[in-house]
Amino acid sequence: MIAQYTTTLAQKNIIAKNTYQLLITKPKDFSFAPGQYMFLDFPNPTNADDKPSFRAMSIAASPHEEHLMFVMRGSDSAFKKNMIAMTEGDEMIIKGPMGHVMLPNNSTQSITFLVAGVGITPARAMIKYEEHAKSEREITLLYASRTKDSIAFYDELKNVQLANYRAVFTLTREDGEWEGKKGRINSELIEKYVDDIQNTMYYIVGTKVFIDSMKELLEERDVAKENMQFDNFG
Repeated sequence: MIAQYTTTLAQKNIIAKNTYQLLITKPKDFSFAPGQYMFLDFPNPTNADDKPSFRAMSIAASPHEEHLMFVMRGSDSAFKKNMIAMTEGDEMIIKGPMGHVMLPNNSTQSITFLVAGVGITPARAMIKYEEHAKSEREITLLYASRTKDSIAFYDELKNVQLANYRAVFTLTREDGEWEGKKGRINSELIEKYVDDIQNTMYYIVGTKVFIDSMKELLEERDVAKENMQFDNFG
């Protein structure tokens, strides 16, 4: 049976273009693994549409951090309108945790994140967990966003303190102030930054279209299915 908790919104921030960070009070004795997700709901939602009032959202926080963290883009959906309207201290209902996207048990297994947009959330949780644990595994982040101001956690992810970590950001739309990588994540980007393509564990997070395209790229390079984990944000 899935555990359910009533808790409160501790803080709400805008961390990128149309991107909201929600810090939620962690229930007492609550535990989860980095990469898992929860269902978020409201005791008395004020907006409604033809979809359920709750949504599944990846936990963006590492277990060692004080609050549960969730990140979302703003939209006209009733759920997101209800989230954006919340203020500090408002009650929320959370259910979970659940989910199979987790770090390898083998502490030496190299890992690569292929993410787009707010798909960064489970990757952020796992990277911060590894930083806290002072991991020495090889960790590569390839993160595609539309523009620089839409990159969530840009400064934080760029400055992660890990022995064998690299973060590569690429923009899919023109941005005159950007001097970094441009274009979608492709074969050339993977080949340049992933040292051992066949033997790394890939975490692919984004829309179904993004996931399908990344899966195709990896299959063309003979990456085994067991070395791919998927989290569909679409």
